[in-house]
Amino acid sequence: MNKKVKKKPTRKKKRKEIKKKKSLSIFMGLIYVITFLVLTTPLVLIYGPYEKTRKTLISTVLATRHAYLVNDFIPQKTLDKILGKSEFEEESVPANTSIDLNKIDVKYDSGNKVTKYDIHTERYDGYMLEIENPHKVKVAMTKHLGKLGQKTSEMAEEHNAIAAINGGAFSDTSSDGVIRAGTGGKPEGFVISNGNVIYPTTKCDEHFIANVIAFTKRGQLIVGNHTLAELKKLDVQEAMCFREPNVIINGVRQHKKEDYIDGINPRTAVGQKEDGTVLFLALDGRKLSKPGATIYEVQEIMRNRGAINAGMLDGGYSTTMYYKGDVINSPNSWDGERTVATAFYVEQ
Repeated sequence: MNKKVKKKPTRKKKRKEIKKKKSLSIFMGLIYVITFLVLTTPLVLIYGPYEKTRKTLISTVLATRHAYLVNDFIPQKTLDKILGKSEFEEESVPANTSIDLNKIDVKYDSGNKVTKYDIHTERYDGYMLEIENPHKVKVAMTKHLGKLGQKTSEMAEEHNAIAAINGGAFSDTSSDGVIRAGTGGKPEGFVISNGNVIYPTTKCDEHFIANVIAFTKRGQLIVGNHTLAELKKLDVQEAMCFREPNVIINGVRQHKKEDYIDGINPRTAVGQKEDGTVLFLALDGRKLSKPGATIYEVQEIMRNRGAINAGMLDGGYSTTMYYKGDVINSPNSWDGERTVATAFYVEQ
């Protein structure tokens, strides 16, 4: 019986096998490095020597709807130590003295001129609208109150608006109790339109203090901590609430360059010049090449355009600017515009 002779592997086959093993080794090495980086990078950022990067990263995430990614894994004491608690403790100025209304002398009380300016930098793109007549700035609120928000563009079109930006704070819980749903169906704080409290729809605690963006009957912008009772005394016609910080009060800048409040994100803000001209600002972000702006940068843009008072509105996924029939910025929500509870618009 003939025995089969085993053929020795050829050099070609040997080279192929070596190549295969080498490729597998490189692949496994890459998997190891990626896994190592995924597991250790957060620890290095949180506990390592990179203070500026650490503060920026953590404050950026805390400003998003995904703040739980930080809050669920890092104890509050550690967060306070990393960020410096004072950076989140805004100075609360006494009500009725936060804004000197005598500094605002409204020049235009007729017409509806709106001028658009483009903003382009290495880290963000955006737009500013200058509205000469502050009396044309109004508040819109979702018509699906308690259930679902509306897109800023929808609210603008329903009011036949020239321009609009997304508004203030809203609850991130759906009507059936799902948290972090992002439906925008329920404003936080209170909402005033045409001099009437339109939210909450039931009786409101008039002495509850909230940070507001509001316009008086004379067209003057108020930003800062106020109660509903105080706003009524100031004859406020349009108002909504959003959390601090504010950026400019009575011509004084509120932030230094090294502040890291809210990190780097898309931004929405409102300001006013001494002559009453209102400034709407929307800055895009959360893109690989252009992550967004800091609150300090918002402050400097507002200051350079002549703002004497300015405050923040909801940024991030909510940031939207509508002008002459189109959304002109690039909202960062996965499906385009995010539904929100409120908006400021400019009537015809």
